[in-house]
Amino acid sequence: MTQYRIPVESTFSWQRPVLDKDLETSPGPVKGNRYIVKANGGGWSGGAAKDIAWYDGAAWQFDTPAAGWLTWVADEAKFYVYKAGAWALMEDGLGDMLKSVYDIDDNGIVDKAETVDDGTSGNSSTAAEVRNAVDELHIQGTDQGLDAGGGNAVTAAEAKEAYDRRGSWDNDLGCILMNI
Repeated sequence: MTQYRIPVESTFSWQRPVLDKDLETSPGPVKGNRYIVKANGGGWSGGAAKDIAWYDGAAWQFDTPAAGWLTWVADEAKFYVYKAGAWALMEDGLGDMLKSVYDIDDNGIVDKAETVDDGTSGNSSTAAEVRNAVDELHIQGTDQGLDAGGGNAVTAAEAKEAYDRRGSWDNDLGCILMNI
């Protein structure tokens, strides 16, 4: 049997949304709820300031953020990014997605690209060339595996068997729990 790696959520730079941030005390524990801790102690029992706290149904668990983590804070309806040891509001217009560049006619819709540049090779392709390449390389409905390249191809049947034998979906946590 082939060994498969299941990524761990606490290693992702993108984190699932949290309900609230900067809480000094833990709210009533509800399985799957996630929060950003404001201060050590205060009823969190084990978490440090700025950690993402989540309740697994038995106890609070804590993920310590790393630079670049990004999460949606539901009560504020805003994105926050972890940088320089703190959660900072993700400001509108950060990066190169400026409205003045991508919505020139100011109609609220990103304008169609005339060319596509991957930013690494100095070469660019027209949108039609990219579409043609995709059409030639992929015909919908013919995929037999999850990884068609290399010596470690995983068939859909193998993935289902691994899922059925090893894991169960936890709807409250929104993830597959692996019993390894």
